[in-house]
Amino acid sequence: MLLENNTERVMNLVDMVDDLNGIDKVGLAIHLLEESYFSTEYDESFIKILNEVLEILDPNYKKVITNFAKYKNLLFISAKNMELSLLEKQKFSVELLFNIFQYNFKNGEINHEINQKLNVYDYCYSLNVL
Repeated sequence: MLLENNTERVMNLVDMVDDLNGIDKVGLAIHLLEESYFSTEYDESFIKILNEVLEILDPNYKKVITNFAKYKNLLFISAKNMELSLLEKQKFSVELLFNIFQYNFKNGEINHEINQKLNVYDYCYSLNVL
């Protein structure tokens, strides 16, 4: 975890994200950033980066409509995210992106792309959640 002062609800969601595979983590992050109730200067660039990563991980993802109902964990995490306060949502988004930043996708191109372009620390400071 990047932040030390998370609430129990945020920590529970982060634990659930830890159990997801790489494709699901990236898909969830895209979904939550697109639906977020707050915006930063990083949102659009992060969504673009994550879409590029998802295209490398699953070349067919743009051709298929994502049905979150068949992904029970993603649906549950999305629902639990809606219950969080604005500050908790911001903290969870930071933790989710940090989780992706630390994840080993077992693909040098993806790992390099994320390490170079996913500025989680700057994002964290821009939200002022420390």
